[in-house]
Amino acid sequence: MLQWRTMLRWWRSWRWPLAAILVAAALTTAAELALRSRYRRHVLPRGAPAPGPTTLVALGDSITAGGWPALLVERLRAVHPAVTWRMVNAGLPGDTAPRGYARFERDVAAAGPQAALIAFGLNDCYPARHGMDREWELSAPNGLERSYLWRAVQARIARLARPRDLLPAAAPEDVPQPFPRTSAAGFADALAALVARTRTIGARPVLLTMTPLADAETEATRSRAATYTAYNRIIRTVAAQARVPLVELAQHPADGIPLASLLLPDGVHLTATGQDWAAEQVFRQLAAAGFWQTLAEEAAR
Repeated sequence: MLQWRTMLRWWRSWRWPLAAILVAAALTTAAELALRSRYRRHVLPRGAPAPGPTTLVALGDSITAGGWPALLVERLRAVHPAVTWRMVNAGLPGDTAPRGYARFERDVAAAGPQAALIAFGLNDCYPARHGMDREWELSAPNGLERSYLWRAVQARIARLARPRDLLPAAAPEDVPQPFPRTSAAGFADALAALVARTRTIGARPVLLTMTPLADAETEATRSRAATYTAYNRIIRTVAAQARVPLVELAQHPADGIPLASLLLPDGVHLTATGQDWAAEQVFRQLAAAGFWQTLAEEAAR
């Protein structure tokens, strides 16, 4: 009896604060959902109307720009000829994951893709950070900043405060600095943000580890030696946490192709043979996971 009286007193004391918390949570959730819906309706360009091509976007750096996406779509057309495959190569030499996030709307969402192949890391782990790298890294949201409502509140505060000089100016970094262009935490945040944004537009994200480095030491391989393995580990961790397909390109080729034949003299960029090998790995590994078959079945509906 005493326990029930205690609970009743507790309820009488806290019922209004609890009600206020529930109402605030409901309003916050409604605002978040409304802003997400508005983003999809007014910010993202509309994708191709159904029935239309099955569009893939390869988002990455110079390795992606080099040509393996075109070789990949050739394989898809040969194996799944009933599907109209369309490949958009959004590789940009020198790009990092945060910069890829910054151009997502223009280069990925505008294509209305069914899947996005996300391949970054070789520039992120390169130890030549400069001032703009920090700005790009800070632009990729993490934690609470992934909330559309929180970003809208931040934007409104900045809009009101900036003309009045109420916001402190960011101190510039010395340039360049001998540590990775994207910090390890920033790299993980940017990849996670890219995965989340891809899902927001109704597409399937795929992460790729970095392509191999040459066994022979060059300036490009030597500068990445301390970070290459750790940044590949980050890609694998983000893929596991987000439960997205992972294409493993970092391992030494096990299909009889000499590593030296895949790489240009700098030990990083791919030869024509290397581009074909990368396309085959992406095709074969995602085929084994049933990824292409799923897209083909969706296209047939």
